[in-house]
This record gives sequence, C-alpha cells and structure tokens, in this order.
Amino acid sequence: MLSRLLIDRYKRFRKTAYLRQPFNYRHQYAFIGIGQHSLSNLYPVIHFQGVPLKTICTRHLKDAQQMAARFHGCTGTDQLSDIINDASVKGVFVCANPSQHAAITSELLQAGKHVFVEKPPCFSLQELHSLIKLQGQQHCMPGLQKRFSQINQLLEPHRSKTTTYSCRYLTGAYPEGDAVLELFIHPVDNCIRLFGDVQRIQINTSLKNNITCFVSIQHINGIMGIIHLSTDHSWQFPVDELEINTHAAVFQASYPNKLVSIEKSARFLNIPLEKIFPTPVVKKVHLDNTGFVPIAGKNNIAMQGFSGEITHFVNSVEQNKYTAEHSLQSLITTYEVLEKIKGYLDKQ
Repeated sequence: MLSRLLIDRYKRFRKTAYLRQPFNYRHQYAFIGIGQHSLSNLYPVIHFQGVPLKTICTRHLKDAQQMAARFHGCTGTDQLSDIINDASVKGVFVCANPSQHAAITSELLQAGKHVFVEKPPCFSLQELHSLIKLQGQQHCMPGLQKRFSQINQLLEPHRSKTTTYSCRYLTGAYPEGDAVLELFIHPVDNCIRLFGDVQRIQINTSLKNNITCFVSIQHINGIMGIIHLSTDHSWQFPVDELEINTHAAVFQASYPNKLVSIEKSARFLNIPLEKIFPTPVVKKVHLDNTGFVPIAGKNNIAMQGFSGEITHFVNSVEQNKYTAEHSLQSLITTYEVLEKIKGYLDKQ
C-alpha cells in the first residue's frame, strides 16, 4: 500500500509540474514556413509548450490558414508585412526555404523582432556579418538543435579533458540543396562548440561520387580532431558519430540516442597493465534511449535538442535576456570553416 501511495503521489507531482509550466506568456509569436522540417520537429514542440502563435505565414494563403487553424487564436497570411507591422509579435520563428532565410531575417531584425532562424541563416560569411550588424537590441538565434541535445549535455563535464576526437557525419546524396551549408553545418558547428575555436585546418575533398571531405582541425586549446563528412553513403543508414579521447576514458556518441564511455587501463612506467594482467573492461552507459518508455523527455524531438532550443529562445524573449553563446556571433568560426570546405570543393 505504501509503495502504491508513493507512486500515485509521484505521478500527481509530475502531472502538476507540467500543468504549472509558465504558459502565461507575456508576448506573442509568429512562424514563417510550413515545410516538412517544421511540421515534424518545430510545430509539435511549440504546440506542446503552449507558445502563443498569433500568425503563421507562408507563400500559399490556404496552407497558412489551414495550419493556423491548429493553434487557438492564430491566423494565416501570405504577407510578411502582417508580421512586421504587428507590434504585439515580439518573436518570430523562421523555417522557410533556406535561400530565403537571410532576406527574411534581415527584414525582421530591422523591424525590431527577435528571430529564431533555422539553419542555415545565410549562405556566406559575408552575409552572416551583415545579419550580425542588424541585430541591435534584438536576439537572433540560429536553429542548431544539436547544441541542446542530451548527449552534449552529458559530454559537457568532459570537454576540457579532451585530447583528440573523431567525428563521422555520413548521409546519402543531397541534390536538392547545398550540402555544406545545410548538412555539414551540424557536425562542424558541434565540434567547434564542444572543442573551441580553430587554430589550423587542413582539408581533403573529393567530388567523384557526390561529396566526401576529411577535415583535420587543431583547436586553439591544443585539442586535435578529424571530421569525416560525406553525402556518398545512405539515407537509410546515416551515420552521426563522435568519439572523444580523454586521459581517463574514451567516449563514444551516436547521435541522438546513445553515449557510452570505456575507461582506460592503468599504466606503470607508461606500460599498459592490461597487456600484462587480465583486467575487466569498464564500460559505462550514460545514455541508451530505445524509446521503450514513451515519455516527453525520451521523445526523439527532445533527444535531438529541438525542444531545448525552442525553450531557450522563448525564455530569452520572455525574460529579455540574451547571450552571445546562442547568437549569430557564435557561428562565425563555423562559417569560416564551412567556407574553406566550399573553397576546396570549388577547386575539384
């Protein structure tokens, strides 16, 4: 009986904690775009968190109106000016065609709106600097969900202990867009964010079958890594892996659901004792989400970081507190590396 009572109390506590979340937002928000990415990953989070969408805008008015009907009090429009001229809309989510992101974001920033813009916010370092100049007192946050992934949260205490790392980001062909800016931005930004600014970089590329790149990086803090990027693999079996070598252990991450570490064996006079004495392998499972327990925190959207990034943006707007850590400025080094990759590809 006691155990049942404790279980019931815990369940009530968990439900009450969700219902008491601050859904009484002070500001209104708008969303620009109704594509597959936003429908699958962004709109569900906004709906779950009760973010008050006032306007949804897309090129086709009927689509905007049909999507707006899913949110209480929301209206659909095909005119960006309806959002720009609405003083009650303080924050805007931009997830349109990537080629339009820079122009839309520019207009919104000049109108005094806070902007969450899905990657890529622009297609060159020069465009990025132009958008940064327009920020003023507004917050412009790039949508790079891996920054908020549960794996990265678990890796946070071990970043400074890293000596070397290797990253593999392999997909199938990507003929519909710019693979470097739209795909490779994820692993490149993640490695820079985890391990710091770049001191030296060496790139080897091939365009024989789609794109393959090997990027060797030395960070300013001495950490060295190699990033393998490719669109010459498969969309059915994509690879998004990161292995981090520290003095004490090797961490192996398979985004978004798995993180394990293997402790290194002790040494005597630099002799690995594991070569002399039989020692058990100490393997720790920090995360292994199978989705068997169907709760919000284990949902794939949350595991990848979509929930965290939207929460961060909305809280920043509501509290009027912003940091460079999640602003456009944080992308400068990422774009410098991406432009070098594009430069090497152009020479092929």
